Amino acid sequence: MSVILKRDLNEVLLKYRLKDYSAFCKIKNSIESKLEGGEFDKLKNEREKLKKIIQEGKMSLYYTQLLKQLLFLVESIIEKNVNNDYEKALEKLIQAMKITIPNFSLSNYTSFVYSSMEIRILMNIALIIEEKETPKKSTKMFLFCLESLEQDNIEERIKVYYNLSYSFHLLSDYNKELYYADLGIKTCVKNKTLNGLGPLYFRKGIAEYHLKKENYIDSLLKAIHLFEILGHKKLKQIAIENCRKFYNIELTPFIPKSQKK
Repeated sequence: MSVILKRDLNEVLLKYRLKDYSAFCKIKNSIESKLEGGEFDKLKNEREKLKKIIQEGKMSLYYTQLLKQLLFLVESIIEKNVNNDYEKALEKLIQAMKITIPNFSLSNYTSFVYSSMEIRILMNIALIIEEKETPKKSTKMFLFCLESLEQDNIEERIKVYYNLSYSFHLLSDYNKELYYADLGIKTCVKNKTLNGLGPLYFRKGIAEYHLKKENYIDSLLKAIHLFEILGHKKLKQIAIENCRKFYNIELTPFIPKSQKK
């Protein structure tokens, strides 16, 4: 039934938790941590762990499908962000989707009901379309993902808000960039999670800069401080450099000496 309904019924019914669930969450959280910190090159180790678990064949069908989709997703991210091969990255994502939706294609993606994992895959497809085709096309996909999410799916909702904010930035619609960044920040605060909060504050700050709002530096510094707190040194450095390179915003004078190392 879980395979058909695309839901973990053991979790929903709260009767008990399978050993499968614990193992799946452990490796998924490890992957999410590296994605959150922009450490894409470190995903290769997680890819090998996933392969090993799948090859052992000890998981139930439901979790085996999830792990296979997660493996394709990780491989796609490596192809896109490490190898710079967008074609292979897209192929991996379509393979992942067809595990549970055999008839899936880019032309009929609005025809299906999606699980959380499938929406995650669809978001990554939209990210490739954003870079290789047009942000306008990807924005439609992100909005579809947002409409398809269940209200309690906070993790994916935050990611969609960020992606929408960035898409509208690319379209130079800074009011909507700010709108979706604020929605993401409010969602993080309401649900007491730091995941995604730093990047959202960065998008908020850049939108405020373009809209000539006086508090844009405060938003950007919140992003920098969050990156520092969470140990995301790579994202912190990228944010500082991008502010300097693209917007002539110098943040280093506002950063404490202890954080400049």
